[in-house]
Amino acid sequence: MRSRRDVLKLGAVIAAGGVVAPLLAACAAPGDGRTVPVPTDGMGGSPAQAGATPGGLSGPVTVLTEGTDPSTIPAVKQVYDDFRTLHPAIDWDIRPIPGFGPEWDRLARAELASGEPVGLVMLDGLFVRAWTRDGLLADLGADPGMADTLDRVPAAFHLGGLGETTTRAFPLALSGGVQTTGLYVNQALLDQAGLAPPRTIADFKAMVAPLAALGAAPLVHCSGDVSFNPLLVMWVLPMIAERTGDPLEFVERTIKGQIAYDSPEWTEAFQVIADLGTSGVLLAGSGATDYATMQLLFLQGKAAMTYNGTWLRAPLQAGTPTVAFDLHVAPLPLVDATSTARSLLSWGGIAVPAAAASRDSVRAFLEYASRPEVEAAVVRGEQAYSPIAVANAGIDDPVAREFLPMFDDAITSLNWLWEPEIDVEISNQVQALVKGSTDAASVGAAIEAVAKDLRASGRSYYS
Repeated sequence: MRSRRDVLKLGAVIAAGGVVAPLLAACAAPGDGRTVPVPTDGMGGSPAQAGATPGGLSGPVTVLTEGTDPSTIPAVKQVYDDFRTLHPAIDWDIRPIPGFGPEWDRLARAELASGEPVGLVMLDGLFVRAWTRDGLLADLGADPGMADTLDRVPAAFHLGGLGETTTRAFPLALSGGVQTTGLYVNQALLDQAGLAPPRTIADFKAMVAPLAALGAAPLVHCSGDVSFNPLLVMWVLPMIAERTGDPLEFVERTIKGQIAYDSPEWTEAFQVIADLGTSGVLLAGSGATDYATMQLLFLQGKAAMTYNGTWLRAPLQAGTPTVAFDLHVAPLPLVDATSTARSLLSWGGIAVPAAAASRDSVRAFLEYASRPEVEAAVVRGEQAYSPIAVANAGIDDPVAREFLPMFDDAITSLNWLWEPEIDVEISNQVQALVKGSTDAASVGAAIEAVAKDLRASGRSYYS
């Protein structure tokens, strides 16, 4: 049996007259001596079909990006420039959209609604479900011209809309790479206490007394910035859910109302988080600690560890410790009777608007940008994690490399699945849990009440 993508690729081959082998050639960029491979058309065609000669692809290609202007990121800018060297008639129109989160979402949607002929969008994976629901994103999995590109990116990094098995967006180093989560460890402080990084929650609790003798707690978390509180749930819930099945399916069933947010599994997850506070694992005051203060407390030796994502590495390395400091990364500690800690996958991805302009140029560019050698060049330049594993050989920072094994068992961030209203309620309820002002059962009941209201009002994803 052939997969759907194989069938689409076969159809593309037939449409291209039977040309099946992408042809790699070299093309020197004027005056700099570099060589870059000539891209195909993304459909298995020859360079001539792809427009590898001047004039084959032409016109403006508008790209909406989030935050940073790619022209200020040398390795990313090089990809755009090299592709234009191969296709001189291409005219890039790259538009960074200011803002973050909901503000970026609003502005980017307005740009599309204005009728601008946008060819590509670089968007946070958090928005993919909503943009797909609203008919804004093309089905890349149904496009035979995207088959080779999508085949290069492992399926774990493909994201579709609600209940879809197709692909609407995927990451590359070009779009900022992929992120995961882990436990940042000051090994110098653990060495002073005669401790190793914890493998289980029980190990965490056993560290409280030895570290207290040094004036430190095992862990600090920035629960004062409430948006980081779902991280705590997404650390422990997948392990609990996986005792009986797939954790992503468990969350989908919860969103559908087949499992309640105050079920035994959810309640156990909330109780584990509460126990981190009452046992002394969490530094006192974590419920009011913001992201910047969390970093300071870690650098000052007030806590031996902090749980966060790959995005925190560079700020910690640029910080000024006031104690002996030896930064490393460890896997997340296990809940009792579990065997695998699931780090999270998050990323800014590449998507094509449903009414995209310059579709042929976009296909050819993505085929070029997804080539492992092109990905590797961006990784080397920016030290961003690529979903294409071979490209990550270019990551040379030793702490950054400690994260690489965590991608093997990582799963999609759960808060990309549930509704924004649920995410807000979880954020606030978990903060109260860390502060000790509520209990696990009450947290589950409060979140379930919000879910019921969403379903009753038709605002649930599965209404």
